[in-house]
Amino acid sequence: MNYKILKWVRVAVSLVFIIGITAAFIFFVNRESALFSQFLKIQFVPSLLGIFSGGAVVFVLLILLTLLFGRVYCSTLCPLGTFQDSTTRVANLFKSKKKRRFKYDKPKNWIRYSVLSIIAIFFIGGVTAPIAWLDPYSNWGRVSNEIISRVEQLLHNALSNIFPEAIFFRSYAHFAVGSFIFALLFISAVIIFSSLRGRLYCNTICPVGTLLGMLSKISIYKPKIDESKCNKCGLCVINCKSQCIDLENQSVDESRCVSCQNCMQVCKRAAISYKISLRVKENKKIEKIEPASNERRRALIAMGLVGTALAAKAINFKPLLSSKPKITGIAPPGAVSIDHLKRNCTACYACVSACPNNIIQPASMEYGLDGVLLPVLSFKHHFCGYECNMCTTVCPNDALKPMSIEDKQLSQIGEAQFFLEKCIVHTDGTDCGACDEHCPTKAITMVPYGEGSLYIPSLNVDICIGCGGCEYICPAVPEKAMVVYAKAVHGVALKPTEDKQEKVKVDDFGF
Repeated sequence: MNYKILKWVRVAVSLVFIIGITAAFIFFVNRESALFSQFLKIQFVPSLLGIFSGGAVVFVLLILLTLLFGRVYCSTLCPLGTFQDSTTRVANLFKSKKKRRFKYDKPKNWIRYSVLSIIAIFFIGGVTAPIAWLDPYSNWGRVSNEIISRVEQLLHNALSNIFPEAIFFRSYAHFAVGSFIFALLFISAVIIFSSLRGRLYCNTICPVGTLLGMLSKISIYKPKIDESKCNKCGLCVINCKSQCIDLENQSVDESRCVSCQNCMQVCKRAAISYKISLRVKENKKIEKIEPASNERRRALIAMGLVGTALAAKAINFKPLLSSKPKITGIAPPGAVSIDHLKRNCTACYACVSACPNNIIQPASMEYGLDGVLLPVLSFKHHFCGYECNMCTTVCPNDALKPMSIEDKQLSQIGEAQFFLEKCIVHTDGTDCGACDEHCPTKAITMVPYGEGSLYIPSLNVDICIGCGGCEYICPAVPEKAMVVYAKAVHGVALKPTEDKQEKVKVDDFGF
């Protein structure tokens, strides 16, 4: 087998995926997402979370791929993995030849299995926050949305200033400080790890890497060293970014190998190659890192917890660890409920990038501690478009269920409330009606107020969908007279009447 060609095919595929995924987050707002958004669905954690609601095919295919060839996902399909490899390559340009060399490193199994076990325990309890904070795809989504997309937008608008007739100016998305800092700190840590130690993050912290690594131990095709050909020159070791080749024992740690084929390409004697391995052979020499039984016990515990987590999701187990704060955040359309969003969303920000009105923002404490960074609606700068369902079409893991325009227009994500004492009609004695003009469902009608010719809004909450049009446009300051409050469980509104009701003369105040 020509491993040089195989490696370049892998590199080409990995570049297609990282470019496609990154482009999805950059171009979502321009509705150029039909092609790019498909890349998001071929990621491990989204397919895992959506396994019982449409993601099962992708999940099974990724598992089969791992059982056949090991951690191909990590080297080919994972955008963060490709970024780490690129970072390592760039960092090596500034190192001496000696410092570019990798060396074998003992596995940090107690860290790997502990992290995976903790995430599985939280997942069983109904909290996806820990996996959202460490998932490679979701983190790359946040980096793309908070950093790469903003840089692209700055460059785009700079060109717009130079060529105003050829390039249109794009308004800047809302800047979420907390989410930006999280993305910046995460990618900075990954850059440091990969610059110094290659795939250290993948083989120490990443829960996806640990889980796929456990499956890789029983994969059919594994990298094996032919002792009759190997002269222990060390070329494979110094080129192994996973630092998993033990030359002394002439063995490869399959659980940490990311199937990059670097070792196979550089070996001049073809001593290392993929071979069919239907059973696990014990090494001649057992490292004295820790008793083998302890390592096996940790792996079994971690795998058992992962299996329990999947079972809990299959039977829709009631969350045990979810916080019970006062809900102040409005979940995007398709979220079904705050609980459903918390259990399925990994805060990858596909919906944040997709929203043309930029009203979907990273949450702080609107959902409670276990909802930090999840998407939440803000009507400060705009409102939810009545003819838009973009966010429900791009979510890769069913946290936002797909909705047709017709269904979305009846989905009650919130409920408006009118405060007469804050309305400028009451406070200033002036005519307004802005909320009435901006209500797409005709849930607001204007009724006479006082003895003059003034009118104030009257709400029909049965057809209000909580789109925020009234709150956004309300001119009252410092507090709005129209405020949309969240619904913990989304409802279904009645169909609006065909025509706007005329201003009706009533004898008494009709609220």
